Amino acid sequence: MSGLRERLGRLRGPAAAGATPPPPPEAGGEWAQLGAHIATSPAGSFVMRRRQYGADSVHGIYRLRDLADVAAQLSCFHDGDAVVRLEELLFFDTETTGLGVGAGNVPFMVGIGYYTGELFTVEQLMIRNPAEEHAMLVYLQELLGRYTHIVSYNGRTFDWPILKNRFVLNRLKLDDEKLLQLDLLYASRSLWRNTLPSCRLSKVEESRLGFERVDDVPGSMAPALYFQYLAEKDPAILQGVFIHNEHDIVTLAALTVHFGNLLCPDENDPELIPNIDSEELFRTGLWLDKMARPAKAEQYFNVLFEKLMHNTTANQSAEQETVLLQLATYYKKIGQYNRAIELWKQAILLKPASISLQLEPYLELAMYYEHREKDLGQAVFYAEEAWARLWRRRALHRGDRKINEIEEAWEKRLARLQQKMRKKEMSLRALADSYPSSSDKMGITKRKKAPKPTYVSEGLI
Repeated sequence: MSGLRERLGRLRGPAAAGATPPPPPEAGGEWAQLGAHIATSPAGSFVMRRRQYGADSVHGIYRLRDLADVAAQLSCFHDGDAVVRLEELLFFDTETTGLGVGAGNVPFMVGIGYYTGELFTVEQLMIRNPAEEHAMLVYLQELLGRYTHIVSYNGRTFDWPILKNRFVLNRLKLDDEKLLQLDLLYASRSLWRNTLPSCRLSKVEESRLGFERVDDVPGSMAPALYFQYLAEKDPAILQGVFIHNEHDIVTLAALTVHFGNLLCPDENDPELIPNIDSEELFRTGLWLDKMARPAKAEQYFNVLFEKLMHNTTANQSAEQETVLLQLATYYKKIGQYNRAIELWKQAILLKPASISLQLEPYLELAMYYEHREKDLGQAVFYAEEAWARLWRRRALHRGDRKINEIEEAWEKRLARLQQKMRKKEMSLRALADSYPSSSDKMGITKRKKAPKPTYVSEGLI
């Protein structure tokens, strides 16, 4: 190998052949302006930046130490009986040279956060060149053995696979079979995918955690800034990247407090539920039900039910109408038909003359009265109402194939219900005719009339 290096040096010229790599800078030095230093170990060196948050540190509306009270609730995120302990949570985020997950994408900065008592520590590991990657990974390798859970935001499908690839390429062993992933991106999407313009971490922290970044460097600019640093060797170029990554780690801790609070069982007090819109109430209830918190989910659904039933304004938004029907479908699924019926009727009541109202409440009510209550009269009533609404829509959607199919389906349903009604009426008449009259029941025998005599003249006539 040394011979090959010498031959390459001779091709570049005599000055290059005798050149030696510059020694690494001393601890602190030019990196001190960023609050960082050079961490050195037998495996090599890399840049280390460490920040500590005290017991009273606040990020947005949450105190970081509050996670100690709700950390045990995070066991709902995974199956099994594993207990979540505060000191065993490792918060994790990376800044990479690209967006792919292949071998060419290098995590040049790895941010981690962990609790020691009431202190929250953020460590940021950065490589100044590819040769320092091995030392950084060795440090992480020794650190990971102390933790059982990795808390990230899209780390399960992006950051963590990339890091595992780097361990393989550096011939280092990473035993992560016992590490459980708590990826908060999926929980955030479950709650806010329809209420926030984006579920990016910076948007979530601004709207739900009450923390707003000032002059933040977007994560999408991190690769370009890193390549600029490689060209100019000025650490000040990366100051914004360090701050952005630090905010990501601290936001993960605050967001974990938020989800931990949601999962905490509490008293059946509606006042404890925040004043949020109908969509978020419904999504939170679904998420809590999925996370094995049915009692807490019922609280959210109860608040949403009362909110929807007391909304008597005719200018109901399309989103509220959708939530109303979704909640009715949920109650139907769990067998609470009384509430489902009320919600379907409320949907019809709010827009009695509108042709834009969805036909779902009419269909559900028609099916309910036909199959469960056996009340064909009510079933025919709602089917005819839906057919009349479709008829008024015909002028707006003439020739639409989908609308024609819906009309045909409703026409068949209405004809079938009317036929069942006729059969039922005929069977009732036949049954009534088969019963003895009231006089027969009382034992009174009617006297038969004497046959009228037939005269010869009448016979001739």
